[in-house]
Amino acid sequence: MELLKPYHKMTDRELVDLVIADNGEALDYLIYQRYENDLRFYVWKIYGSFDYYDDLCSELCGHLKGKNGDWSVLRTFQWRSSFRTWFCKVSKSLFLDKRNKLIGLPPNDASIRVVSYGDRPLPEPECDSENQQMVMFLEALTRLDNEEYRLILQKELEGYNHAEIAEMIAAKRKKEGRESYYNGHLVVPDARSVDRDKHRALKRVKEIIEQIKKEWYEC
Repeated sequence: MELLKPYHKMTDRELVDLVIADNGEALDYLIYQRYENDLRFYVWKIYGSFDYYDDLCSELCGHLKGKNGDWSVLRTFQWRSSFRTWFCKVSKSLFLDKRNKLIGLPPNDASIRVVSYGDRPLPEPECDSENQQMVMFLEALTRLDNEEYRLILQKELEGYNHAEIAEMIAAKRKKEGRESYYNGHLVVPDARSVDRDKHRALKRVKEIIEQIKKEWYEC
């Protein structure tokens, strides 16, 4: 029997094939690891918090599986473009659709941007600067090419301390077979190394945010 490659070494297509074959671990990896930062970005952008993140991920799993449980929605992707682009588009559309249900907007109100008062529509509220900064920060996280840097910033955002994050990194390295050794001794991340890498990550994120500002606000 041929052994499967570790999930982090698989292509999107390999993972999707496993998901369609009802491999739950492959689905979890796709949603909760490979594209977790993308999903968090859209959840924050649409809801302004992560309160509904777990519920939305569950909704996404069910949506991809389809009403008949045969992964009919996931099967519609034809691999003619980037899977990430398609996946993010589907996720964003679903998260917008579920917003009414989760935060109690009237079911017939299809717009999340404009509400009406009598015959007069109210203008779309402007994002406050703090909210906009968080949106840019989360977008920068999705573009950060160092996976451990993303993990550190993401988990700190969720409230974990550096010692706990170090344990997560160690467990992730072990699971993926990426443990490193120095002079014959296992290199184990600790709170101090997490703090050091956090500052490196923030420096890189700052550079990415400047690029995002140019993309979003400059003609």
